[in-house]
Amino acid sequence: MEGNLDYIYNELRETRTELLAYLNHGNKDERILQYIVDELSDIETALEKMEYGEYGKCEISGEYLPYEFLQTIPTARSASELGQIEQYCRKPIYS
Repeated sequence: MEGNLDYIYNELRETRTELLAYLNHGNKDERILQYIVDELSDIETALEKMEYGEYGKCEISGEYLPYEFLQTIPTARSASELGQIEQYCRKPIYS
């Protein structure tokens, strides 16, 4: 899984660079500014966890999160987030 984490690590770093560039840009959309700040915080936490070998561990149970889940949400902190994302992936009953 080490090589796979390299991909996630590089994606997190690239996303951090893009978000910081937006923050350093003069015209900021105040409606999304807090989302960007929150996402940057999550990215910094994920990168720090990678540095200390704790990336991918559920902060509640200590179990490792599925790699496929981390590919989708690389800043995930717990397995409870897996349940949250699954609700958005369901098809509607009525279409």
